[in-house]
Amino acid sequence: MLKHTAEKHRNDSRRVYHDALSAATANSDILPDSELAAASSFGASSPELIEIYDRYYWAAHSLKPRSWLKWTFFFNLLLILFDTVLDPAVLVPSLVIRGIFGSSILFAIYMVWGQQRPRWVQGATLTAVAITVMLEAGAIGALGGFPLYERYLTGGLFTVATAILFFPIEFRWTIAGVLTAVTLHVALLVLGPTTEPAHALMVGVFYSSAMLTFATTRRAALRSQWNGFKSRIRELRDQAELARLYDELQLVANLDPLTGIQNRRSTQVHIDTIWNEGDNSQSEIAFLMIDIDDFKRLNDTYGHTAGDTCIKAVAVEIREVLRDSDIVSRYGGEEFLIVLTDTSPTHAAGVAERIRSAIESLRLAEPGSATATKVTVSIGLAIRQGDATAEALMRRADDALYEAKRNGKNRIEVAPPGAGSAVQAYSVKSSRAEKPRQVA
Repeated sequence: MLKHTAEKHRNDSRRVYHDALSAATANSDILPDSELAAASSFGASSPELIEIYDRYYWAAHSLKPRSWLKWTFFFNLLLILFDTVLDPAVLVPSLVIRGIFGSSILFAIYMVWGQQRPRWVQGATLTAVAITVMLEAGAIGALGGFPLYERYLTGGLFTVATAILFFPIEFRWTIAGVLTAVTLHVALLVLGPTTEPAHALMVGVFYSSAMLTFATTRRAALRSQWNGFKSRIRELRDQAELARLYDELQLVANLDPLTGIQNRRSTQVHIDTIWNEGDNSQSEIAFLMIDIDDFKRLNDTYGHTAGDTCIKAVAVEIREVLRDSDIVSRYGGEEFLIVLTDTSPTHAAGVAERIRSAIESLRLAEPGSATATKVTVSIGLAIRQGDATAEALMRRADDALYEAKRNGKNRIEVAPPGAGSAVQAYSVKSSRAEKPRQVA
């Protein structure tokens, strides 16, 4: 049962830990970057941040008290044998006090730490441990008489001192546990089988100083853990910012700044990925090389601004026709490359014709004139045959584009599938009657 409970606790604490860190990292309103760098105290933080930190703190440190409680539980049962060796007459009282009373309370506290509780509940567990351990030591020690009685109480106090280091609770509850343990220690010494109350007080003062040292150590640990939490959030935010900047740089590196579509480098990476896939030979792939007709004349006549407008308009029309899985890039100045996957000759030719027709309907407004310039493109289409390489398919598409230019422009030429095949030409007439659209 303990093993199953511990495993569930570990899984829950990991989930809570990551959720709390994610919440604190993402929400800069409750934990501004300025506060991360400053030496701020936990008590001055917002309630929202305290709630997140409580979740983080429990998840990060709750295994410590559970581990302490588990081993103290078993050690407490082992002490029954120790008690009996020292005095066989205390066997039955030890079984009742340690085996039933003490072990039951320790197990109950162990279960309390199995999930996150209010801070006051977690804090009260140390006080409960102090009461249980000191009363247990006093009751069994009294049966053994002096000086065994004092040694039992000292052992109980030492046990509570170790708990101070393991219980991740607020400092005020640590002090409450210390005061409870020391008060019970002094009271039990005075009320027990001793004849020197002054000696009991002197011993109490000595052990109180030692216990306060443990408490001071615990306070320093709390401060260190709070600063560690802020450092962790600062580190995660820095990582998130670096990741964001990296993504932006990737966009800059992979996208054409004028059109917003992929650039030549990015497309080459995608093509390499497609060709390296193990089952890519089972799907048909087509390359479309597209070039804007008479672009140099348009650029020289109306200027680079008009040329840029034309390129952007053509890119928009191409993207409107393609599927999400298709790849389009600006391959050169006025040249575009399209990669169609899971296609067929009929589908690829249809895509090419829809692109050609859509662009043919564009009209580019002439600066200072009421007239508009017609925009057309020539397209070279190549379908992959067998295990042809990407470079070979690119050359065939480029050769087909050259044929389209040579044969009059504003047309589609399909590269022959093999040597000796005739070049197939598709009609330049649009397959849909559309009113020309003017681009300003």
